[in-house]
Amino acid sequence: MITKSKKKNNDRKSIELSAIVPSPENDAIYGSIRSDNDLIDLANDIIKNGILEPIVITEDNFIVSGHRRYHAAKLAGVETVNVIVLAVRRSDFDTHSYKKLLRQYNFQRHKNGVQRLNEKLLDLDPDIAYKQLIDFRTERDQQSPSSIEIRGTKKRASISGGKRHMLDRVLQIVKDLKEYWPLTVRGVHYQLLNNPPLRHSKKPDSTYVNDHKCYADLVGLIARARLTGEIPFDVIGDETRPVSNTRFNRDLPEFIDLECYQLFRGYRRDLLQSQYDHFEMVLEKMTLQNIVQPIANEFCLPMTIARGYCSLEPRRKIVERYRASGKDRLVLIVMSDHDPDGMEICESLGRSFRDDFGVKEIKIHKALLTIDQIKKWKLPPNGMEAKETSSNYKKFVKRFGTDVFELEAVSPPKMQEALSEFIESLIDIEKFNEEIAEEKKDAVKLGAIKETVIEAIRELDLENQP
Repeated sequence: MITKSKKKNNDRKSIELSAIVPSPENDAIYGSIRSDNDLIDLANDIIKNGILEPIVITEDNFIVSGHRRYHAAKLAGVETVNVIVLAVRRSDFDTHSYKKLLRQYNFQRHKNGVQRLNEKLLDLDPDIAYKQLIDFRTERDQQSPSSIEIRGTKKRASISGGKRHMLDRVLQIVKDLKEYWPLTVRGVHYQLLNNPPLRHSKKPDSTYVNDHKCYADLVGLIARARLTGEIPFDVIGDETRPVSNTRFNRDLPEFIDLECYQLFRGYRRDLLQSQYDHFEMVLEKMTLQNIVQPIANEFCLPMTIARGYCSLEPRRKIVERYRASGKDRLVLIVMSDHDPDGMEICESLGRSFRDDFGVKEIKIHKALLTIDQIKKWKLPPNGMEAKETSSNYKKFVKRFGTDVFELEAVSPPKMQEALSEFIESLIDIEKFNEEIAEEKKDAVKLGAIKETVIEAIRELDLENQP
C-alpha cells in the first residue's frame, strides 16, 4: 500500500551530496554501479559542465533516479547538487512497490538484458502468472484430436422416431461429460447402464442392458448421429488408432509468432521430487486415459497404460525411473477392473518387480476399482460374471463372488475425485504444497523471461533481414 504525502507538487532545491542516500533496491534491479570507464567519463563531464539533469530523491533523501550521476558526482568531488524531491517517502512503500517506483523513473535509461528482465519481474502478478502457466499446461494436455473425414457411398439407416429416446439419453451423457472429451463408445455404454433407456420407445421390453446386442445397437446409433452432425466427430475418439500430423508454416514471421506463443509453455516442475518415495501409476485400460491423465499430470505422476497385464518393457521403464530418482521405495498406484484378472494385476506387478528386477522396497496400492468403492457407490450389477476360463477365477470368486465390475462403470467426475483423494492420502501433502509454492515463483520468472525475449525479437526487422 502506497501512502502519498500531503504535498501536491515536487520540490526543486540544492542539497549537499552527502545528505542523499542510494536506494538499496536499485542494485537489485539494475546491479551495483562500478567505477568503470563510463563512470569516469561521466565524472569528467560533470567537472566540465556540471550535472545537467537533477537527481530525483524522496522526502527522506533516498535516490529514485540518478544513481550513476550520484556516484560520478562523488568521484568528481562535487559537494552540492540540484535535486527534485518527490512528495513521497521510501518508508511509505513495501519493497515491491518501491522497486516499481524506481523502474518508473528509470524508464528511459539504457538497459541490458538482465536489467530488462528484472523490470519485467516487477510487472507480473504472481497469481496471474501461475494461472497462465496452468492454463497453458491444460491447453497443451487437452489438444482436441483431429476429426476424420468419412468418404465413400455407404449409406446408413436414418435415425427413426423410435430411437429418439435412446439418442436423447446419449446426447445428454455427451453433454454432461464435455470436460472429458473425447469419449469412448464403451464409456457411453456404461453411463447408459446407470439409467437405462428403451432402445426403441414403442417396445417396452427393449430396455438397454449390458450385452453385445445392446452395445452393437449403441455403436450404430452413435455412428449415425455423428454423420448427421448431432454428435461432433471429435467427441468420440479411438485411442488405439492415433493420427500423427505435421505442422507447416506460411513463412518465417508466422513461424516465429507461433514459436513465441508456445515459448516456455511446457514447463512442469516435478512436484513429487521432495517426496520420500518414488510414485508411479499403472492404468489397465487405454480407453480411460483422457479421464485419468489430468490427475496424473496434476500430481506429476508417470502413468503406464498396461492394457491388461503390463508387458516387460513398460515394467523395465518404471524400474529405470525409480532407480534414477534415488528414492528408497517404489510405490505403485494401480487402476484396474474388479474382476479376476484386474485383481491379479497388482500381485503380478509386485512379483515381477521383486523377482525379475530385484526391487526389494516396493508397495502397491489399488486406487480403483475396489470392493469397498463398489459398495460405497452402490454400483449395480451389470449382468457380467467372472470368466471361468481365467486362471484367477477360483481365488476371485472365493473372496468376492461371481459379479464383476469394470472401471467404466464409474462416472468420470467420481473417478477423478476418488483418484485425487487416494493420491493425497499417500503423499506428504505439506512437501507437495511447498513445491507448488516454488512453481508459482517459477511462473513469474518464466513470464518475465518470455516477455523480455519476445520484446528483443520484435525489435528485429525480420522482413528486411538479408
